[in-house]
Amino acid sequence: MTATVAATRAAHRGLAPAALPAPGSLDELLARSGQVALELSGADQSAWNGRVIETTGSILGLAHWDGTLYLDRECILDPLQRMYEHAGEEQPIPMLVQYRESLATLLHEHAHFLGPAGASQDAARDAFTQPGGRQLEEGVAEAWSQDHLDDYLTRLGVDKVAPGIKDVQAGGYYAAFVPAVRRLATDVEIRNDLRPGQVLDVLNRETAAGQFPLLVSLVYNSTRLPDLELAGADTRHHLESILRTGLGHLDNFELHPAGFAAAKSHSTAGELLDHLHQEIQTAEAAYTFHPTACTLPPPSTTPARTSPSPPTPTRTSPAASPPGHIPPPPTRLTLPAPSTPARTPPAASPPHGTPPPPSRLALPAPSKPARTSPAASPPRHTPPPPTRLALPAPSTPARTSSPSRHTPPPPTRPAPPTPTSSVVPAHGAAHSDPRAFQAALSGICPPRPVPADAPTAQSTAPPTTAGVPAAQRRLPGSRGRHTGVG
Repeated sequence: MTATVAATRAAHRGLAPAALPAPGSLDELLARSGQVALELSGADQSAWNGRVIETTGSILGLAHWDGTLYLDRECILDPLQRMYEHAGEEQPIPMLVQYRESLATLLHEHAHFLGPAGASQDAARDAFTQPGGRQLEEGVAEAWSQDHLDDYLTRLGVDKVAPGIKDVQAGGYYAAFVPAVRRLATDVEIRNDLRPGQVLDVLNRETAAGQFPLLVSLVYNSTRLPDLELAGADTRHHLESILRTGLGHLDNFELHPAGFAAAKSHSTAGELLDHLHQEIQTAEAAYTFHPTACTLPPPSTTPARTSPSPPTPTRTSPAASPPGHIPPPPTRLTLPAPSTPARTPPAASPPHGTPPPPSRLALPAPSKPARTSPAASPPRHTPPPPTRLALPAPSTPARTSSPSRHTPPPPTRPAPPTPTSSVVPAHGAAHSDPRAFQAALSGICPPRPVPADAPTAQSTAPPTTAGVPAAQRRLPGSRGRHTGVG
């Protein structure tokens, strides 16, 4: 591969592909492959150093952290060499499918090298080994390369070399990751009112170090939390924990058949989104207050409430009131001033009789009637004895308690209800534990043992079990396509 490497380096450092004719050989194709991928993605830079090394074994393609591109001789390079040997000829459909899969692997590996200006592969490698980092980057690279493969073939002129190659479909890889990443990206696009495929485009322009922060920001900014929360709130941390836990769980399906792995990946993404939306609603509710409408009466002066005293029984006058008679309201009796009764002429008496002295009118008690001296009266006339004038004793009419006249105490206005206020819960108390989500997801398939004291540390390598063929084992910490992996 010495000639191929030299041509690749020259093209990588030279003119843009748009100014060059279509590749006419495998060496020219490889030399132009990186620059075309960079222009197609819209990223700022590619970490590819221009080197291509052929390999044998289970690795179909590998984007090494030092910038070197590894491609399998039997499954990638030999089919592409045959394609140029029969350039322009009609090829059988199985051969066209093999060509298409080889070129899809080439584009997938170049997607791993893409990144923003100044991106470091060292930082990308550290982020790739974090929980969910490998699943997200591999899923994004595979989904994006599948969506843009036809455009990639057109820019490289392969559709002229192998007529009909754009009319066939290849199966693709990473069935355990791609459905979940697509469903998650679609949900974020709907929440942010973005065009279809835009989330995959922007994520593909980032390295592993920038993909998770960008994804969390897209989810967070699609809510009302930026306008409700103060700076420094830990909601972003909770959202990232949910995303990492859910995506990291996809490792359990990686070694299963493609159909089963794809179904489990899709259902796992649904549970991840449900947990994510519940977390967002809980966080928004913690900052939202819905007061209940309560109209209070206008302030008024209410007399002090006094306990009514029972009526005091009083003596009533001996004279009984007729049935049904309502006595008039009690009034103070005003007695007339005492006066001397007028003298009346004596009654006619017989001749030679001496009239009795006038009698003094008796005043009300305690005065006593005046005594009259007995005088000789004519035999035929007897004056009437003095009588005591009995006046009623001055007394205050008794107050009678009548049901019809009783005035009840004025009703007292009940105290106005005291409006209650909602106590805003401290945000964070309702946040769910990512371990609980991991436990819920474990019902899909047997859970993988996770150390209780290491919530964020997670091995990036898929579970290696006894009896798994060597062709199905993935190189730890590597990024790329492997045989036997859906």
